[in-house]
Amino acid sequence: MIPRDDPIPALLKLIAEWVPDLQRRHRILPADVPAFVPAPLRAIYELAGNYPVPFAEQWRHPSWTTGLFGNQDQLLPIDQLAIIGDRFRFIHENQGVWTCDTLANAADPPVLSDSRAYEYGDNEFREVCPTLSHFLTTYCLQELVFGSQHLFCVDTEVDAPGDLVVGSLSDVWVKGLYVYGEPTHSFYLCNDKLFVMETGGYWLATNEETQLRHISDRHKIRRIH
Repeated sequence: MIPRDDPIPALLKLIAEWVPDLQRRHRILPADVPAFVPAPLRAIYELAGNYPVPFAEQWRHPSWTTGLFGNQDQLLPIDQLAIIGDRFRFIHENQGVWTCDTLANAADPPVLSDSRAYEYGDNEFREVCPTLSHFLTTYCLQELVFGSQHLFCVDTEVDAPGDLVVGSLSDVWVKGLYVYGEPTHSFYLCNDKLFVMETGGYWLATNEETQLRHISDRHKIRRIH
């Protein structure tokens, strides 16, 4: 299980193990990451900021190629980070519905978002997660799931995540905060190779075809890709 008090080292290890073709050439040199970027986010860029193409080719016309963390919501490339006041924007939702900011030049600052503005009838940014490291753990795990080579959604009601797999299930990150100010995401692993994600429903994901045999037939499961 990824520890709550210092999640980034364990998260980086999981990312490196989960992405089969992640290589040294996909890293970004520490000197190339803007100095104002806090350490948790800096670590993500340094590990995989040039995946699958160099950051200077990501998220721009005409191809709009996303990085490793851009299958659902988009982590901005380092050259698109800009300080406004005392903070900077680093993520936007895939359809532009909401964005996320964090504080510049801070150790592990909170994350603010306009994701709840519709509830309040305004455009205000509110704190949605007390630490950037917690937020990034939830976010990166979500993106790993949605970017996996084999992705399935569950179309029937599930009593417990263990019902979806054949074999034991281990907790990875349970009741993680994202952009709604309350826990919305839980992640589990079967055989260290098959993800189960719960967020308003259940998803199954793996990069290895051999792991499909660990998916239970007790529920209606639909392949996404």
